[in-house]
Amino acid sequence: MKYYICEIVDNNNNESIKIALEDEIIGVSSEFIKKNIEGNFLGYVKFKDHLYPALTLPEKKEFILKIFLIYKSFAFGVTNIIKNEKIDKIEKFNKETLELFPHLKIFSGYFEYNNEEIFIFNIDKVYDEIPENIVVKTPSKKKEEKEHVIKPNAYVIDNKISILKNDIISIIDTSGFCPFKSDEYDGFVEYKNKIYNVKKTSDNPKWIVISKKMALLSEKIEFEYGEIFDSEDKKVLKFKDKTLPILE
Repeated sequence: MKYYICEIVDNNNNESIKIALEDEIIGVSSEFIKKNIEGNFLGYVKFKDHLYPALTLPEKKEFILKIFLIYKSFAFGVTNIIKNEKIDKIEKFNKETLELFPHLKIFSGYFEYNNEEIFIFNIDKVYDEIPENIVVKTPSKKKEEKEHVIKPNAYVIDNKISILKNDIISIIDTSGFCPFKSDEYDGFVEYKNKIYNVKKTSDNPKWIVISKKMALLSEKIEFEYGEIFDSEDKKVLKFKDKTLPILE
């Protein structure tokens, strides 16, 4: 079975938790509306003219949620999606373990990945407990109440450089990268019959981010919302307490 291996980062101490989510999603969204709707839900996530109740790990922490995986009756928030991976060997928790550690009931089991134990979030438990008909269609004719909607406008690459959302052509794996060191670039990649120069932003790359003019060999890609400013001869993105150059 395939799983999305995801990272959830604590906003207060920057510690991260890796979990797995079943690959049964109907889509992905970053349109989060901060509004309490029922019980322990965080708010709404908008996807294809519908609003899905949002949730994440039920811990007393302030998580950074940038991406929401959309299931048929809810949305699950994470900081980053690391990889979509097929896992063959799953370990289940037995009854005795769950009696000793009841907090593990939110997980259906675990597996080993890159020498780490990754816990699988139990989406069946959510389906059993979630109210029926909680997904609602957004009104199309009536005037809607203005909500606070977070819409990321840029990709932050390895905390070194940013690329505006509309300037991204694609994000692919590293298998097509051809090393060829020059003064300015580290190699090249062919994508849809076009050659792009590649610059490395990490020594442990997982992805190639292809923009309109060049590509970046990167490890960590994050969605962010920031303000765009002109600084001397270049544009910069300001978000949170950081300022990064924008790749143009």
